[in-house]
Amino acid sequence: AYCNSPLCSPSRQSFMAGLHCHEIDMWNNTAAMPPDTVTWAHMLSQGGYETSLIGKMHFNGYQKMYGFDRRPVLEGSNDGQNFYSWGLRTSHDWRDPLPYTSGNMSDGLCNAGPDTPERQNIFRKDMEVLEGTLAGLRDKAERKDDRPWAICASFVLPHPPWKARADILETYLGKGDLPANRAGLGRDTCDRYIQQYYGDLMNLPEDVIRKAREVYFALITEFDEHAGKILDCLAETGLAEDTVVFYFSDHGEMAGEHGLWAKGCFYEGAVGIPLIARLPGCIPSGSVSGAVCSLTDIGPTLTDVAGAGPMHAVDGRSLWPTMRGEHPPDWPDETYSELADLSYWPRGANGPDDPYCPYRMIRSGRWKLWVHADVPAPAAALFDLHTDPGELHDLSADPAFRDVHDRLLAKLYQGWDPARVRAEAARATANRDALAAWGAAVKPPHPDCLPPPDADLTADVELM
Repeated sequence: AYCNSPLCSPSRQSFMAGLHCHEIDMWNNTAAMPPDTVTWAHMLSQGGYETSLIGKMHFNGYQKMYGFDRRPVLEGSNDGQNFYSWGLRTSHDWRDPLPYTSGNMSDGLCNAGPDTPERQNIFRKDMEVLEGTLAGLRDKAERKDDRPWAICASFVLPHPPWKARADILETYLGKGDLPANRAGLGRDTCDRYIQQYYGDLMNLPEDVIRKAREVYFALITEFDEHAGKILDCLAETGLAEDTVVFYFSDHGEMAGEHGLWAKGCFYEGAVGIPLIARLPGCIPSGSVSGAVCSLTDIGPTLTDVAGAGPMHAVDGRSLWPTMRGEHPPDWPDETYSELADLSYWPRGANGPDDPYCPYRMIRSGRWKLWVHADVPAPAAALFDLHTDPGELHDLSADPAFRDVHDRLLAKLYQGWDPARVRAEAARATANRDALAAWGAAVKPPHPDCLPPPDADLTADVELM
């Protein structure tokens, strides 16, 4: 499966709405989805389900619920955060790319290792998410009512900082490998934005790469433990047999492939995600589907499974028939991912005043094409993932593949106008800068957001 943006917040809102990022104004990690956006949580709640969001969903702006009945455990780092709260921050300027990204990340990777107090402070929220989820399941089992329910348990793991629980890391020490395609980043026009952002991260010593990958494997294992405890709780409470479980991520992690780390590009390591579903007696155990799909398909799948009616005017389609092994003949076998970030990433390659350009990817069957819609000349990369899964051979300039290139390029631009995306993203970023400046100057005592930061979302409401 694929994320619809290789960046946290846009990807998560595409999952919630079943729509591509440019259709819900999600350009970057500071953007806010329109408050009137209909999500799968609205559909399930309207269909009679008790819906809970436990943990991170990266909702920015004033709307914090988007159809969920309850949020027993909030985001953590941006609880109650809205646009002008950016102006109240005292940390590094989030629009200054070089030390914030390459420098800080390089320090983190070079010091990857066992647990620290900083790590414990960041990942304690995951323990709250786990405990809140287990408590919700047990409460539902004890109440024994007939009302259907849905829980979205959203964790931070696996995520920087590059610090792992010592007991788990011990099992991986000395086993860190080097990615086979770590030197495969092309130094062409299409990669110049990536080169600017990652900087010295592309030339880390081999021992640093190995150690950082060991830590990342340990972080994945820690999250897997959390997921296992949830599955165990479902079994112990008798809920497992009629509960559908979906396991997926908002984006991937490059982990040194192509010399890159984190996300923000369209290589498989960043844009590819796991998607696992479980329902005993309905989804064939151990079955694998090669259908190309994305996070926009999960919302329609949830409403289909729940019998809550189809989501209207969405880009995604229900995966439920495919998960049951039916393989619909009209499945399109293609999907898109995109980004147009004028705040979180660095400015464009032509200097600090050049806005970071919109870029987009299409995966169609065996082919992947992505385009940086730069001015005056867009740059593209084309890969055959069947013969080149490591994405080492860019075919975009090969005359033998011109027909494939042109066909995918036409599809990629359908409904996507990079000039409009650039203008809208710039406008939204300017508005947030103005609100941040206002917040810094006025320092309002009570941020105007929904719900307010002091709201008790558990009052007079049962957990499930």
